[in-house]
Amino acid sequence: MKRLFAASTLFYCLGIILVSCAKINFWLIFGLGIITFAAACLSFRNKFIFMISVFFLALILGALSLKNSYTRHKCQISNFVSYNDVVYNLSGFVDSEPEIKGKHTFFVFRVQEVQVDKLRWSCCGNVLVRLDFPQSLNYADSLILQGALRRPYVFSSASCSYRDYLSRQGIYLVMHIKNSLQIIPQLHKGGSRLIIFSFWLRSKMDEVISKYLPDLPAGILSAMVLGQRKAIPWLVNNSMVKSGTVHILVVSGFNVGIVAFIVNLLLKIIRIRRKARIILVAICLLIYCLATGATNPVIRATVMGLIFLLAYILKRNPDMYNSLAGAALFILIINPRQLFDVGFQLSFSSVLAIVYLYPKLERILRIDSCKIKILRFIAEGCLVSFCAWLGTIGIIAYNFRIIAPITVLANILIVPLATLITLCGFTLVLCGLFCPFLAGFLSTTTAMLITLLLNVNSVAIKIPGAYFYF
Repeated sequence: MKRLFAASTLFYCLGIILVSCAKINFWLIFGLGIITFAAACLSFRNKFIFMISVFFLALILGALSLKNSYTRHKCQISNFVSYNDVVYNLSGFVDSEPEIKGKHTFFVFRVQEVQVDKLRWSCCGNVLVRLDFPQSLNYADSLILQGALRRPYVFSSASCSYRDYLSRQGIYLVMHIKNSLQIIPQLHKGGSRLIIFSFWLRSKMDEVISKYLPDLPAGILSAMVLGQRKAIPWLVNNSMVKSGTVHILVVSGFNVGIVAFIVNLLLKIIRIRRKARIILVAICLLIYCLATGATNPVIRATVMGLIFLLAYILKRNPDMYNSLAGAALFILIINPRQLFDVGFQLSFSSVLAIVYLYPKLERILRIDSCKIKILRFIAEGCLVSFCAWLGTIGIIAYNFRIIAPITVLANILIVPLATLITLCGFTLVLCGLFCPFLAGFLSTTTAMLITLLLNVNSVAIKIPGAYFYF
């Protein structure tokens, strides 16, 4: 079977869904897994029975992975919290890039030690910290925090609660700090040096964007190139949601492709050999993935890119379905609860819809028979946008209660603009870092393109029937 891996991944996902819908004993699933594995080994020569065994085993592994994700380590800090008005002293380090919203600062804190009165013990786990004041902090800063611990509030949405959203990220507790005296900085650093380097690189790139562009274009470009959406006004984000083009404000596979292209081109210019060039491109993709926050679209695109690079070295033709399945499986093995995340669902459903529907609709419509290149290009763009819209319309309607028929037309106009903006953005960052005298010209062009994009989007959502809520 050509796509045995892709089919097995599908059954792995079905196993996760099955356990989420029904309460099944862990040891019962484990026992069935042992029996199925034995059956697969014994039926190796019988292809039909072997494939059935492999699919069933993948389903059981998916079920076990979800069951195991709900099992907290015995040293997890949430196991030691009484939820009373007890003051805890937490020792650890900042495990995310702090985010300042108005007068508040938010960050994830990786706990290494906890103290209550005179009792002290080692523990693990993450805590979401909210400060009632702006505080200059960086990833890996070691701190001692003093305060009470609470479970996250249950803010309901269409898909899940805020508590469920945090639990998918391994966060079960929050700490609210009102006074800066409750924070005691430590001299040593924690965290990963690779992530420290990635955040440093992102801050340098963000500085270049902020230096050469006004606030609004800088915020939009930072979102498109670096995945930093904190500077995007609510009005802009809402208008993009209405037109179905908010995906351009998220770092995705297109950005990863541009990074791979630029790095490969630069290495070609300095005449680096092919195998060394591929290895360096792969390293740059991993660093870019970390620098942009390692979101689902970036991880998907990075894993698929690495698979394609490996296939290029091995001189084999990669299969799109198996590559997409490999990216999904990589994310789900780390955290199976990501299957229920809207971002994960939108990312993979859109690509899968394009891969599956586009070739079939292209043959039906006979787009290749069009001899006028411009018309054929427009028709192909329309078809890609239509396929992605079909693949995501159900998920968007269920979670956001909106349907935007204008999405197909809006993407045809806005995606090419977003492509130019992204290319200009990466070039602007490179020029700002290495050739500042060229950055001024590029900044003007980039700002004009971003302004044009916003105007086109504004006109699109004013068309009657462009979108409607329900």
